Amino acid sequence: MSYNVYLVAYAGLPRDHHTIFVETGADGSGYIFQVTGNIQDGMTHGHKPAKKPEDSLTYVSKQLIGTVSHDNYSRIGSIVNVIPPPKKQFNGPKRIYPSEPIRRCQEWNAEVKRSRALGFYSRRYLEHVACEQSMCVI
Repeated sequence: MSYNVYLVAYAGLPRDHHTIFVETGADGSGYIFQVTGNIQDGMTHGHKPAKKPEDSLTYVSKQLIGTVSHDNYSRIGSIVNVIPPPKKQFNGPKRIYPSEPIRRCQEWNAEVKRSRALGFYSRRYLEHVACEQSMCVI
């Protein structure tokens, strides 16, 4: 058994808030892996159970990024917690680390998606396997 894994965007300022959402419930509910807070104070991991993303008033979009097996799902929390949340990057209007790129939730999510340790099967990989089995060409 596997679960679909999505990149979900919610309305936010100055940019939309991105989360990794694993759909575990038949009703479309699941679990969100995310960082919360802001770069003025620093962010923290804020994982939580979640309703169907489309039911949120701030829902913007949901993009399938892959699947995760039931066995690997139980490991996701401990793995994403190894990826540090964005630290405090401003002291008032002044950047604390001007030589480093600004890192927010979108950058943290990109790092999570790149983490091979998560056991996600990417959408491209799944399409490749399906085509191999049916002899199609991507």
